[in-house]
Parts: sequence; structure tokens; C-alpha cells
Amino acid sequence: MQYQRKIQILGTMIIILSVTLLSSFIFNPEARSVRQATGVLLDPKKIQNITKIEIKGPTKSALTFIKRTGLWYAIRDGKEYPVKNERIGDFLKPFSKPSFLPQRASSAQTHERLGLGTASASRVTFWGEDTEKPVLDMYFGSMDATGKEIYFRFSDSDSVKSIEDRFSSYIQSSPQSWYDLRIFPQSGNQGMKPELIQRIIWTLDSNVGFSISRSGPANWVGKEDNLEGKELDTNKIDTFLQDLINATGDDFTEITNQSAKVNQVTITAELGDGRTKKVTIRSDPETKSHWATSSDTPYTYTLSEWQYNRLVKERNYFIKSEK
Repeated sequence: MQYQRKIQILGTMIIILSVTLLSSFIFNPEARSVRQATGVLLDPKKIQNITKIEIKGPTKSALTFIKRTGLWYAIRDGKEYPVKNERIGDFLKPFSKPSFLPQRASSAQTHERLGLGTASASRVTFWGEDTEKPVLDMYFGSMDATGKEIYFRFSDSDSVKSIEDRFSSYIQSSPQSWYDLRIFPQSGNQGMKPELIQRIIWTLDSNVGFSISRSGPANWVGKEDNLEGKELDTNKIDTFLQDLINATGDDFTEITNQSAKVNQVTITAELGDGRTKKVTIRSDPETKSHWATSSDTPYTYTLSEWQYNRLVKERNYFIKSEK
């Protein structure tokens, strides 16, 4: 009897505690507000239909991206340039991810203090397919005291909320960080692998400079002048092939205001599947500027001095040094 009584008392206590905890959650305003503060910035279904993005910082020109035939392009000076589609996808993900969105203020008078004034906020706008009205139009402001959350508001509301900051690295980045500046894009049928390259030719100002050709899976021979009969450094060649495949520009540009003397080097890669790849590099010795055009794209790229030196080689460079 005493054992059964203890069981009854214990069961009653469990029931009372359960009811108390449930009641505190249901009727506690703070618990309700936490539940209501969880949400998304944009419906995931609408994310999939976005075809235009605009990011405008307080001191920078607007970045505009449009989606065409499944690929994203940047609009600059009325022209379209390719961008990194993976970066666009990573930027969009947090907008549809469930997050804690606590309200921080409700008055427009707080906007300047929280970095949401017109002179300090960054504006992000999305448009959907065949829609003139934005599906999302919002402002991002300052970071909160913890440095982990960023203040934001929607354009049609004075209410200020905060969210874990997964946005600043995108909205504050340079235009070039979005561009796909690969001189030889590797998507689709454009891909190029080192083992496919059979011959490399360097042409200097329309005159053939020198070339190296594959004589086996891991062997190369040189042509022209002092490369004939010389043993070549396969490690240097392998490194060059990777540099050629992965070559990138610093920015897109148009060649203007060249000096009278512009040097030109064309590097031609002949592939085993019959394709030919070319990159032509022009250099202005007066300004020490370099530009590149590619057989694979219609764009002109600026090249850094570092990238230029990775591609333009003297014929002696590939001769194996005697130990």
C-alpha cells in the first residue's frame, strides 16, 4: 500500500509539472514572441523564380544582375558580363532560410541610429519572372552590439528587425568578386584539361617565337632555335598548363588610350580532340598595363602583372637546369 501511494504521488507531481510548463509556454507573451519572430525573408518558392537582382550600397554604384537562359549576367554600362552562378546561389540561400527575426524598433526615427537611413543603408531588391513589382525590397543597416546580427527593414515598413549576418560579405563586396573572369571558361564543351593539350605555341608580334609539343604522356620536346634537342623541365610545363587553364583577369575592360608601341603575345594550345584555344595578350610598356582576349569569350580582360608573368615565358624558361 505504501509503495502504491508513492507511485500515485509521483504521477500526480509529474502531471502538475507538465501542465505548469505547458501553460507557461502557451500564455507567456515572451514565449509567443519568440515563436512569432522566427520566419524567412522571402518564400523559398519565390527565390526559384528570381530573374533580376539589384544591390545598391550607400557609396557605391548599383550592382545589377539578370538571369537569362538559366545563367546570371551582370549589367555594366549597358553590356552583359558573366558572373559566378554559384556565388549568386550562395547569396540567395539565406533569404529563404528560417531565421530568428526579432523586432528591434518600430519608429522611423531609429533608422539613422541603426544604419538604415538613406545615406547609410544598403538596398537589396529582387524581381521575379514577368513581374514589374519587386518580390523583395529591403534595406540592411549596421551590425548589432554582438557583431553577429545585422539590422534590416522592408521598404514598405518602418519596423526594424535583426537577423544573423550572412549578407554583409556579399552586399559590401566589389563588382569584380561577382564576375566570372576566367579567360577559358570550363563549363560545358569548353572545358580544357592538361592531358588534352598536345602543343603550345608562343607567337610574338605575329612572328612565331617558339613551341613545345608532347612526345609522350609525360614527355615534351621543343621546336625552334635553342630548344631543339634540349631536355625540358616537365614540372615547369605541368605548372604552366595549370596556369593557362586557370588564367583569370582582374576585370572586364575596353582597350583605350594605348601608346604607340604595344607588344603582343599570342599563346595557342592545340588539343588532342582537334580543338584550338588562343589567348592574345597586349602590353603597353609605358603604362605597364596588360589586356587579354580569348578564343572562348567575346570579352577583353585586364591582367595583373602576376598573371602576365605566369603566361608569357621566354623560350629558355622550359629548358631543364643542369644539376
